[in-house]
Amino acid sequence: MKAWALLIAGAVSPYLFASTLPSRLAGLLLVPLIALAVLKPSLRIWCIFPVFFLLTTLTVNHRLAARLPVTANMSLHEITGRVASLPRRGNGSLRFEFRPDSVNGPIPARIRVYWFTRNDRDGGVKAPELHAGERWRLQLELRTTRRSVNFTGTDAERWLFVDGIGALAYVQPGDNVRLADPGVFDLQHWRASTLARLEQIAADVPAFRMLAALAIADRRGLLSTDRDVFAATGTGHLLAISGLHIGLAAVMGFYLGRLVLLFFPPGLRLQIALALPWLSAWLAALSYSALAGFGVSTQRALIMLSVASLAMLNRRKVHAGLAWMVAMAAVLLADPFAPLRAGFWFSFIAVAVLLLLFVPRYGNLPVWRKMIFAQFGISLVMAPLGMHWFQQASVTGLLANLVAIPVVSFLVVPLILTALPFLWLPGPLAVWLLKLAGYTMHWLFLLLEQLAALQPDWLSATRTPGLASTILAMLGALLLLLPRGVPGRYAGLLLMLPLLLPTAVPLDPTEAQADFLDVGQGLAVLIGNRNYLLVYDTGPGNGLAGEERWDMVAGTIQPMLVARGQKPDLIVVSHADLDHSGGLASLRQYYPQAQYLASLPRVRAGIRPCRAPDAWSAGGMKFTVLHPSAGLPYLGNDSSCVISVRGQGLDFLLSGDISRLVEQRLVNEGLATHAILSVPHHGSSTSSSTALLEAVRPELALISAAANNRFGFPREDVMQRYQQARIRTINTTDCGGIRITTDLRGAFKLVSARTSRKAIWRWPAAPTCP
Repeated sequence: MKAWALLIAGAVSPYLFASTLPSRLAGLLLVPLIALAVLKPSLRIWCIFPVFFLLTTLTVNHRLAARLPVTANMSLHEITGRVASLPRRGNGSLRFEFRPDSVNGPIPARIRVYWFTRNDRDGGVKAPELHAGERWRLQLELRTTRRSVNFTGTDAERWLFVDGIGALAYVQPGDNVRLADPGVFDLQHWRASTLARLEQIAADVPAFRMLAALAIADRRGLLSTDRDVFAATGTGHLLAISGLHIGLAAVMGFYLGRLVLLFFPPGLRLQIALALPWLSAWLAALSYSALAGFGVSTQRALIMLSVASLAMLNRRKVHAGLAWMVAMAAVLLADPFAPLRAGFWFSFIAVAVLLLLFVPRYGNLPVWRKMIFAQFGISLVMAPLGMHWFQQASVTGLLANLVAIPVVSFLVVPLILTALPFLWLPGPLAVWLLKLAGYTMHWLFLLLEQLAALQPDWLSATRTPGLASTILAMLGALLLLLPRGVPGRYAGLLLMLPLLLPTAVPLDPTEAQADFLDVGQGLAVLIGNRNYLLVYDTGPGNGLAGEERWDMVAGTIQPMLVARGQKPDLIVVSHADLDHSGGLASLRQYYPQAQYLASLPRVRAGIRPCRAPDAWSAGGMKFTVLHPSAGLPYLGNDSSCVISVRGQGLDFLLSGDISRLVEQRLVNEGLATHAILSVPHHGSSTSSSTALLEAVRPELALISAAANNRFGFPREDVMQRYQQARIRTINTTDCGGIRITTDLRGAFKLVSARTSRKAIWRWPAAPTCP
């Protein structure tokens, strides 16, 4: 058991550091360690940890080196390859994974491709009908996987790294040709065919989108409201094909094998009485995993089942704890990046909790008490982990899972698995089974919606506890679950107390703070002090309603607000362009009590127009609108709401997307100096005139621009003007989100998200980043 523990520790430890050893050094250290293990058997066990630490390091370095380099960013390539995922349509584009036939030069092995379905972006062509498994020759513009980084919130760079995506790509006009249909044995083709057959015979079944998720792990049809309900009730795991579902498939396969045994002669039946059911169970699990596309969670479950099957077939009695460790080690060997996925920790910790609750205990408990005890234990231990990974905890999760797990386990999934073999056979059996599963899932979801409505808002968006606090709280939960009479059992409550601390450390009364967020090609700024908070612009979005809506609120702006421990008092939209107003609708849903100020082409209910010379004081700070004046027509960028913020050492000019024309008007009206300037229009050549820079004379100019933006912002001539004026510039492209903290003396402290949120997978910050 010690050897397995050392292997696991060695494979996980590299992810505790923000960087890795160079591959050459890791290789040099690995050779003598392996030699020592071979030549000195007494030291062999102690070599396990460093050997697997170095092997994981080499694997991580290889994946980092396989990413598209910055020097090849926005380069054009003709690439032939295979569509390696079910294409996802939405928001005017088609998205899929593309695997090139050959990997050479900068071209990585896995590319996430975007093919726009309209002709209005980059001159792109409309995407044709495209299917999983097809071979295509595509004209691609490759871009790096460098994404937005803030002090908290979504970490897209992490997920792209974990999934092995080496580059993003956009299809360009040209010779984009389908070369071949999917191969007969192509896994993605079979998944797509199964989905097509399901849609053909059962598309009108209630909750069909959830049946598709449970049948082939196709979650593309799930609505955002579905995800919100599952998250609020802690039941999202039921729609992710993982250990529970693979285990159910194995159980059904096991009993099918037992049934088949009846058709064998008695003598042969005795010889294969153990092997055939377990082999049948494993094959059933393998088949279901294949239909699920061998996703990471299914691979993990299949490996765990394989360990159990081998133990049974070898007729060896293995301690449950040892089996758990062997399964974890096997998963780490198969997927060294598993520790970066939440599912890895959730699944293995859930199993560990069950082992702790039931393996060492004796005595018979009624099934219903075992279920309640198990679910209570898992909910208690998983609450800190959910807060750490997803900034959410569910108060209704215990009740929801007590109902949902039996329904999904004993009704919905068995019905779906039974229906799948009958999809291509004549007769109505498959339709009947799917209808029963669909109606059952529909009624279950109606109940979950009612339970989700009971979820307190403060638990739907919690702070992110640190790793140490999370581990301590989980240990405290485990202590509480120990049998009665164990000394110190209630000390677990003390270990869980850090989770109840205030959501954020408030600013000092003498401080003000501005968070200049990294929202890609857009703008969003949080600015204020401990008594007042203003949000200037809402980041990019598509402005659509319902399921087609996309913006940066849920993944970036909302987590940053929660981390500050404040609700916004005023939300300002500088103008109507979607890179500034895209998140307005979402913020109005999150914060209906806030006041709203905007410069828009037409009046909207609940939103005051932004007009100079409006001014107000709040929280010891003064806010003055400098532009646009009342009576001016709406002029797009030149109608941007320009606001001067002063107080508690903060001296900030928020400029929106104004051009030279408005800049000159402000200068003529006596524009005062400001220490910090948000660079107008993301660094466009139409803005940042010499007159503006001479009038404002900022010490610091902040630029919000996307790493791969198609406009080329900030423009070189603009950057030269700032350089000639000896003004320090910081770009979110290079540094991620930027935080400025000031005091009454006017001195400000700078820190950037890309330097403070370092990680193995993180693209490095520029040398000039604070």
